[in-house]
Amino acid sequence: MDDRQPSSHEMRARMGFAGSTIIGLGVAAALAAATDSMPVSLGIGLAVTLALMVAFTRGGSRTRHPDADDPADPDADGDPDEDDGTSPTI
Repeated sequence: MDDRQPSSHEMRARMGFAGSTIIGLGVAAALAAATDSMPVSLGIGLAVTLALMVAFTRGGSRTRHPDADDPADPDADGDPDEDDGTSPTI
């Protein structure tokens, strides 16, 4: 087994895949019990699984670390002595 730790993006992707698979299988099992139609319930469960995989994966990739620099912030370089024109000079 690999001793390296996976990145946070990889962990979010794995958790999204696992969670959506479990939810999709649950939907398929519930529909199969309710409708007595296994092919239809498996098809709907697969569709739910794929939709949740896309939603979880895209949602997790858009989050940013709170300590990450904001590219729109003019003081992102961390230099407090630099005059950015917003404070009055005496």
